[in-house]
Amino acid sequence: MESQQEESAAAALDMIKVLEITSESHKGTKESPDDRSEVASEKQTTDWLTDLDEVEEILNYKFKSKKLLEEALTHASFSDQGFSYERLEYIGDSVLNLLFTKEQYFLYPDLPPGALTRLRSANVNTEKLARVAIKHKLHRYLRHKMPLLEEQIREFSQAILDYPLHSNGLVDAPKALADIVEAAIGAVFIDSNFSIDVVWKIFKNLLEPIISQETLKVHPVTELYEVCQKRNLKVKFVDLWKENTAFDVFIDDQFVGRGTYGLKKEIAQNRAAENALNNIRKILSEKDCSDVDEQNYRVEN
Repeated sequence: MESQQEESAAAALDMIKVLEITSESHKGTKESPDDRSEVASEKQTTDWLTDLDEVEEILNYKFKSKKLLEEALTHASFSDQGFSYERLEYIGDSVLNLLFTKEQYFLYPDLPPGALTRLRSANVNTEKLARVAIKHKLHRYLRHKMPLLEEQIREFSQAILDYPLHSNGLVDAPKALADIVEAAIGAVFIDSNFSIDVVWKIFKNLLEPIISQETLKVHPVTELYEVCQKRNLKVKFVDLWKENTAFDVFIDDQFVGRGTYGLKKEIAQNRAAENALNNIRKILSEKDCSDVDEQNYRVEN
């Protein structure tokens, strides 16, 4: 009896060993959900670190703290932990304005403050900085969870092909593109121990082509008023944006142009002014030719 109990105990021990071996073998051949999640997380981290290295190559600047660069490329929609580029964008905006103020003050010693302000604005506004992001492909590294942004970026990239330097308010630029440029400037500013010289050295070439006094264009609404004022013509904008996303333009109570855009009222008005300008130039050109012909007829007779 005692011998049978010893044999049974030995068999039980052998079975336990077999089960343990089988269990260990099973663990080795099949990952648990937690294991798969950890592997995926490690891969994402590796890919993101590679992305940061590529952005450093674009900027031609090596960050002492890559956490700053990571922050500069993270939209608020990406995480609910409050980690985003918004604070760096705030700093970058101020630094960029200061850099252009300094640069243009010495570059144009005879230009009055108003003209300097317009020139600076043309170089730091949303469309200009969004173009910088597209040109250097910084948008590819933006972390976000905005479903419509990718399509907006594609539309913007296509639209600016018609305006090599700037559209002057005729194209809708995704603000997030400009934001990451300003945030990157803020990140470099902090990482370089608050050196505006380092920031300008890095970003001056990235911001090219810089709009100069010679290449600066007048805003279409401003230009329309100026053209009409010279000829004592009365301009009137009719706001139809809520009804059909449009603006109509009348000059001396005659319809001369229309502009439409559903997402931003301001762009619809700008397009209306541009359309009116194109039409009124034709009208004025024909009128001038008619006046010249009439003068020549009087001289001949």
